[in-house]
Formats: sequence, structure tokens, C-alpha cells
Amino acid sequence: MNLLKYRILVAFLVVWSAVSAAAQTIRDELRSDVRRVAGRSYALTLTDTPQDTPPPAGKHPYYINHFGCPTAYYLDRPSYYDDPFKTLSRADSLGKLTELGRDVLRRVALLRSDSQNRTGELTASGRQQARDLARQMVKRLPEMFTDSTYIDGRSIVQNHCLLTLGETVVELSRAHHPMRLNSEASHHFQRWLNPQDQKLDHQRTDSLAMVRYAEFTTRWAPDNTRLMAALFSDADYAKRIDAAALNQQLFDLACFSQYAEMNGGTSLYDLFTPEELHRHWLRRNAWAYIRYGGCTLNGGHQPYTQRSSLWNLLHISDSITRLDYPVVHLRYTHESVVMSLICLMELDDYGLQTDCLDSLETLGWADYRIAPLGGGLMMVHYRTDKNDPDPLVRVLLNNREARLPIPTDCAPYYHWKDVKRYYLRKLYSYVKLEK
Repeated sequence: MNLLKYRILVAFLVVWSAVSAAAQTIRDELRSDVRRVAGRSYALTLTDTPQDTPPPAGKHPYYINHFGCPTAYYLDRPSYYDDPFKTLSRADSLGKLTELGRDVLRRVALLRSDSQNRTGELTASGRQQARDLARQMVKRLPEMFTDSTYIDGRSIVQNHCLLTLGETVVELSRAHHPMRLNSEASHHFQRWLNPQDQKLDHQRTDSLAMVRYAEFTTRWAPDNTRLMAALFSDADYAKRIDAAALNQQLFDLACFSQYAEMNGGTSLYDLFTPEELHRHWLRRNAWAYIRYGGCTLNGGHQPYTQRSSLWNLLHISDSITRLDYPVVHLRYTHESVVMSLICLMELDDYGLQTDCLDSLETLGWADYRIAPLGGGLMMVHYRTDKNDPDPLVRVLLNNREARLPIPTDCAPYYHWKDVKRYYLRKLYSYVKLEK
């Protein structure tokens, strides 16, 4: 074997090993915590405060620029609870449910009752999650929370987002008092907290993307026959049920039942085999990638929907540099908005662009890693003083230090001038492309 062929073989083996390891890691993660199959509906698990890399000598934090998802909340449409309840209760009235089917009906009824007049609101665990995350922020960056700190919180007008902001602000005020605080929820913030783009929105459901997604979902469809046989005692009756719809409805409820207020007996994950759960997640993950990631089947530009959000992050970060007191900006919006922004910023290589939906798992693109409930990105800025000509920035993605697509000599810290230059060039390139 000549040297060139040898090098090609080695390179191939290295890449193959890397993608195989990524796929295995995702399967292991789903197996170790089944709640991750919920994707963007997975509530970020708060562990011990991570070990942060110390900043270069003389640098200290002066600004936190935060862009976050809401914490755990009830499903935002009553139909999520009503539809499976009606299907199962109708079958029960006719004596068509198995013993398991009747128990599932009982659990669905409990979840439905628990959600009454609460759709879209934070669950008890979501409220606690918001408070815990706020406490961890203070513990992690104590220099940022002093008598002179100014905290400004903004949210879109959406129950779970503004309630997350409220819980966070209240907890921060408890952590250090007095503190200058301001919080608002307004439609006025939509243009940079939940921007819309009709052109990209139209491209999102491009016919090629939808055809390929339909092929993908058909290939990875869970076994409806097995589940229907487990729930219904009459095979002929079961044939008249929309099995695919009921399967999906029960999976959706399983994903959200982990946040229900009652304890014990409400999980629905036991209805599915590990393989079925994996198949459900694959389909959900691919749909998130098409809509919010860099999927080239519909042009590869969907993350640019959040270009206004990135413009805002850059502009505000630049304007804070000369202030002589710490500033914390908190923003809360939909998980989908945060996901697209993270993909646009290419954090931890989540700017991945491919037309192969089957490759997402092997390449490590997983929705629950990117924008889970309670997750988000936090840009922490560092300097020596307000006249520092070379401020640094460190980005935390879901509380962990993230990699940026930018060279640096002090990772995970990056020179702000390099970060700003990279993203401005990226945004201007898209402006030129639009023209």
C-alpha cells in the first residue's frame, strides 16, 4: 500500500470511529435517561455547578448576555390531553380495552385532570427548575451579583416564557438584596425575541424536504400493531382506531408526563420498547433539524430566521463594554427560537449542514442537547477594566462551556473582536445573498 492510500485509509477510519462513537453516545444517553427522547421538551437536568475554566490573569466578568428557553411547562393545547382520553374512554365504554388499556386510560385521565386550566403554564418542577438555575448562576458568577449590578429581563408574551422570567428574577433578588431589577414581557420584543421571516418560513416546508422527511418517518415508524394489541382486547375494533395517531399522542403525553405534579403511576414510557422510543426520537429530531437547523434539503438557511436575535446580541454586547458596573440581560423565548440561534452561531458544531437525515445521530446533532427546556446560551464577557482594549467572551451552552467556530489562543475564552468580526461577516454575507 502506497503512502497516499494509507493516509486516506487512516483518515477514513478516524472519521468512521468518531461518528460511530457519537451515535453510540446518543443511544447511551437515551438509555440512561429515557426523558431525553422528548427532544426540545426534555427538561435540562441541573447537576452540580460545573468546573469553569479560570479566565486569563486580570480578567473578570462584567456582562452576562443570556438567551434562554422556558423551563418545564404543561402542553399548550388541551387537545394533547383530550384526544387520547376520548379514544380510550370510548373503547372502555364498549368493553374493548385490555387491563393495560384501562390502566393507561386511568393515567391519561390523571394527566388530563392535572392540566385543567393550566395549559402552557409552568409545572411545579418547571418553577423549581427556574429557581435552581438562577441560584446556580449566582453561585457560578458571584462577581456579577453585587449592590451595583443592573439586571434587565425581557420575555415574549407567552405564559411559560414570562413565568420563567418571573421565577428567575424573584430568585435572583433573594440571592442578593438590594439589586436593581427590571423585567418586561411585551409584543414589542418580537422582532428580536421571536422574529419571523415569510420567505424562510415558506422554504421550510419545501417539497423536497417534505418528501424526504416522509420517507424518513415511514422508514422509522414505530410498531403500531404491537401497542394496539396491548391496549385493545378486540382486534377488529382496534383496526378501526387511527393507530398511528394514538401512538403519537401517547408518546407526546409520555414526554410531558415527567413534569406532572402528581407523584407515581403517571409515566407512560413503559408503553414503548426501547427501540420504539428511539424511533419516535429519530423522527422528532429530524423534524427539528428541518425546521430549525441547517438542513440543505430546504436551502440550509433556516437558522437565519434568528439573524435579528444575533444582531441584537452583538449590538448590546458592544454597547456594554464601557459601563463601570455589572450588567445582566435575561431573555426568554420559544425553544425553537433558541435552537435556530444556536445553529446560526454554530456552537459546538450544531451549525451542521447536510441533506442526509439518517446521518444526524451519527454526527451528534441531537435536539435535547441543543435547546432543552431550561436550556439556552449565555455569553459571559470579561475584561480588566472598562478601558480594556481586548475584552474576552466565554459562551455557555446549557450550562456547559461551548466551542465557537472561531480560532482562539485562550479557549474556552475568545477575543470579543474576533467573535464580533466572524458573526458580522456571516450576517453581511447573508444580506448579500438575499440581494
